[in-house]
Amino acid sequence: MTQVTVRKVEEEWVAKAKADAAEKGVSMNAILVAALKKGLGVDSKPKTNGLERFAGTCPEGFGPEFEEAMGECSRIDEERWK
Repeated sequence: MTQVTVRKVEEEWVAKAKADAAEKGVSMNAILVAALKKGLGVDSKPKTNGLERFAGTCPEGFGPEFEEAMGECSRIDEERWK
């Protein structure tokens, strides 16, 4: 994150941001960041940890042996569920 300074902001906008912040019980910074996100069209981007590229992938070498070993993980021990 970084900090920026914005100059020549209309007093009316500042008053509106202050009023919205007070009404919602948040900081004026939170209101302005949300407005920037919305105005720039970046508020619809979901946060990501970068791991989605691995979803649904399986490294080479995983085959029938792996599936057989994982089969044990899907068995239910009826005695433990009593």
